[in-house]
Amino acid sequence: MAGEESKAVKLKEIAVSCLKLGTIGFGGIAGMITTIENEMVIRRKWIDHQHFMDVLSTSYIIPGPNAVEVVMHCGKERGGRAGLVVAGVCYIMPAMLMCLLIGYFYRQYSALPDVQHFIFGIRPAITALIIGTVIRLSGTTLTNNRLLIALCVLVFIGSLCGLNEVLLIIGAGAVNYLYYSARSHLPVIAGLLYSPIFLQAGARFSDSKLFLIFLKIGAVLYGSGYVLFAYMDEALVRNNHWLNHQQLMDAIAVGQITPGPILSSATFAGYIIGGTTGGVVATIGIFLPSFFISFFLHKLLSSARKSQKLRAFLDGLSAASISIIAVVGIHLFTSSIRQWQGSVILTACLFLMLFVKKLSPVLIILAGSIGGFLLLGI
Repeated sequence: MAGEESKAVKLKEIAVSCLKLGTIGFGGIAGMITTIENEMVIRRKWIDHQHFMDVLSTSYIIPGPNAVEVVMHCGKERGGRAGLVVAGVCYIMPAMLMCLLIGYFYRQYSALPDVQHFIFGIRPAITALIIGTVIRLSGTTLTNNRLLIALCVLVFIGSLCGLNEVLLIIGAGAVNYLYYSARSHLPVIAGLLYSPIFLQAGARFSDSKLFLIFLKIGAVLYGSGYVLFAYMDEALVRNNHWLNHQQLMDAIAVGQITPGPILSSATFAGYIIGGTTGGVVATIGIFLPSFFISFFLHKLLSSARKSQKLRAFLDGLSAASISIIAVVGIHLFTSSIRQWQGSVILTACLFLMLFVKKLSPVLIILAGSIGGFLLLGI
């Protein structure tokens, strides 16, 4: 009985801690990791610093949101598998509830002129963030690597021609991997993520189809959070026409201004498409792969991250992701500069992104939103 009470106490501690972290997790991945380390390592001492760094390093080479996977691993160390589940659910819950609430007010009031003025500035602000992200990632990923540069160019062309972004990314990873070695089981694992059930097409809406779309995204999301934009643009806007581009822009913005990972954009998008049920279904779908990965693969990947062959595959994914983000940036750029107000906001936000160090994306989006309100009122 005492053991059961002890486990219950641990699970309660995990729940309280992760609810708090999920509520204050602003500032992107850097900000979230800082708050997680302060809570789990320094304050509660559930794992030591070296263990934390090992887990963080591993999270960067598997699909899904890094911060969520780190939190779930810490929960597992404290409370076993039940602790992993409690940690993941409680960390995601605050952002999901906030996105559902924002989605409700968005549906009610987004058509009002003043609200539309605020929303107008979000598109050029997001465009600036994407351009800045492409520049930053290109400098760190493609330096002095001709093969990655070539893959980047090919994926960029393929994406502009309308080829499936997910297949382009996985193909780039496979080519880079095969360049270094033809022996691995990794392509088999990756292939499982691309079974036909995950690549359904057609515009008819259903909760199950919405779930499968976000399950696919959660299973293959590598690199920057802005790759999420490309996946959602393809699946929700271009293929199924469930959202328009402005609604998708707003979903990404909501993911930025709410705490937790940008993947909480899925909650907002799901709500706009299918109400509360759609929001919950989308959230479960996009985060569910992280739970399975954290259950079964953390120990394996702690060793695999030292493998040069696996590193080659992931480098290919990263290069392709940059191209996908760049294509999204081009589409948004052309639509953002149609009005002079959009051009002014884009220029100002891009300046902030490139020349003001350690400026939170939330502040850039807020600046764009306020700029839209002020300039459209002129």
